[in-house]
Amino acid sequence: MGPVSGPPPCIDLQDLRYRYPDGTFALQGISFRLAAGEKVCLAGPNGAGKSTLLLCLAGLLRAEGTLILNGRNQAPATGTVDPSRIGLVFQSPDDQLFCPTIGEDVAFGPRNQGKTEEEVRKVVSGSLAAVGLAGFEQRCAHHLSGGERKRAAIASVLACQPAILAMDEPWANLDGRACRAVNAILRDFLGTLLVASHNLSRAAAVCERLIVLDEGQVVADGPMADLRREGTLLEAHGLDL
Repeated sequence: MGPVSGPPPCIDLQDLRYRYPDGTFALQGISFRLAAGEKVCLAGPNGAGKSTLLLCLAGLLRAEGTLILNGRNQAPATGTVDPSRIGLVFQSPDDQLFCPTIGEDVAFGPRNQGKTEEEVRKVVSGSLAAVGLAGFEQRCAHHLSGGERKRAAIASVLACQPAILAMDEPWANLDGRACRAVNAILRDFLGTLLVASHNLSRAAAVCERLIVLDEGQVVADGPMADLRREGTLLEAHGLDL
C-alpha cells in the first residue's frame, strides 16, 4: 500500500483483526486506505472475510486494530459507528426491510437520527426518488420484485445520508435489468463506495479499484482494469475474470 497524499483518507484500516468465538481468525491484519469518493470492490472467495470486514466497518462486529472513518477513530472495540458516516446494505434486502411499509423502512434511520417529521418526510421522498421508487411509500416489501426490494434497501441506507456506502453482494439474485438499475444508483452516489462481491464483471462497471481478500488477508490491491488481466492471480483466489 503506497503513501496517500492530500486530504486524510475516508477509510483507514490498520491491522484490523477479528476472531470468531471458537478462536478462528476471520480477519488477520487487514490494512488499506480509501480516498473520499473512491469506488472500490472488495473481492475474494467464500470465506475470505469480505462480509465480516463490512460488519466490522459498520460497527456490528467488534474488531481489534485501528479503524478511522472520515478522520475519526471509531474505536472498533466499542462496536458502534455513526450511520451518517457509513451505511451498510446487506446482501438480502429481507434482512433490512422489516416495517409494514417501504416508507416506514426508509424513515427508520432518519427518525433515529432525531430529524423532525417534516425532515423525515422529505428525506424519505428524496431517497425513494433517487433509487427509482418515487411514490412507493405505502407499498409493502413482500409485494415488490427482488430488484425493487434491493433498491428499497439501498434507499433505507441512503436516507441516513452516509459519507460511505458499503454493500454486500449487491447483484446477488438479480436479473440483468435489476443489476443495471443498481449500477446506476452506485454510479450516482457521490460518497465513498465499498462493494463486497465475487462478480468482477458487474463490479467493473462501477468500481475503479479492486482489493482481493483471501483467508482474512489482503492479497492484491490495485486498479480494477489491471488486476482483471491477472488471470493466474484471480484463479488462485477463486475469482472469475
